[in-house]
Amino acid sequence: MTVLLRKVLAGGTAAVLLLAMAGCSHAADPGAAPSRVANTTRTTTSVVPPTTTTPTPTTPPKVDFTSAINQAVADVPDGKISIEIYDRLNKAVVGSYNSDDPWYTESVVKLLIGLDSLDNGGSATKVSEMISRSDDNTASTLWGQLGGDKIITTMAAKIGLQATTPPSKPGEWGDTRITADDLVLIYEYIVDTAPASERDTIVDAMHAATNLGADGTDQYFGIPYAAGGATYWAVKQGWACCEPGWVLNTTGLVGAGGRYIVIALTSHNTGGGNGVRTKDSDELTQAIKDLLPDLTS
Repeated sequence: MTVLLRKVLAGGTAAVLLLAMAGCSHAADPGAAPSRVANTTRTTTSVVPPTTTTPTPTTPPKVDFTSAINQAVADVPDGKISIEIYDRLNKAVVGSYNSDDPWYTESVVKLLIGLDSLDNGGSATKVSEMISRSDDNTASTLWGQLGGDKIITTMAAKIGLQATTPPSKPGEWGDTRITADDLVLIYEYIVDTAPASERDTIVDAMHAATNLGADGTDQYFGIPYAAGGATYWAVKQGWACCEPGWVLNTTGLVGAGGRYIVIALTSHNTGGGNGVRTKDSDELTQAIKDLLPDLTS
């Protein structure tokens, strides 16, 4: 896709700085019945498919995330952050911070591209590859085939998104604007409303997210490195530079049965070196680590 001087989207032709690598085991959802065996040829971490069923109907008490979110915000001192946590068991937002601020989706918009493609009879294999490896080439191809901005307006109307707008420049799908509130609605739609075949394709692909993206970038910052093998997770990440520093988005399902929808969107005030990017990604990972005890309680 066209590379702006303002930033480089994941998977673009420009050189991408690698994040620091770290070992991480990816836990399967406790009690989940495997629906397929994930292709692990492109990942350094073995994965087990998730459950795509609604969590157990026995509703536990709501968890108070106030203290954990305050600490998570403090973990990103050099930039901005939005957080929203939705409890699927209690059907309620249980924590948020600046959740109505607008952000660039970056590669998280591939969820909408994937849904629109599947709605139109597109290849589940291509959608899965695009999501699990965050493949920009596939995203750009589908963007063109499906009508570009029309993907955003169609899916926004279908899901009921309130603050999601197409990019201002043709083809720059990562510049789609969104809020944490709307991202929660997208995840709710995927797991609770979308046809079962679409839900399984997308959630399985998120659970099988590869350690390295298609462009060689370590995409395990945030939720994956924070959760490790301690609990189930399935993610769609997004990243870009430079505004003036890195934009890092970590989003997905976390906890037994995918109980929580977790959205954390960040932008950082500095940019330039691998060390800076590692620091930024480490800050976001630490923010999620501070949420983890409540996410797994």
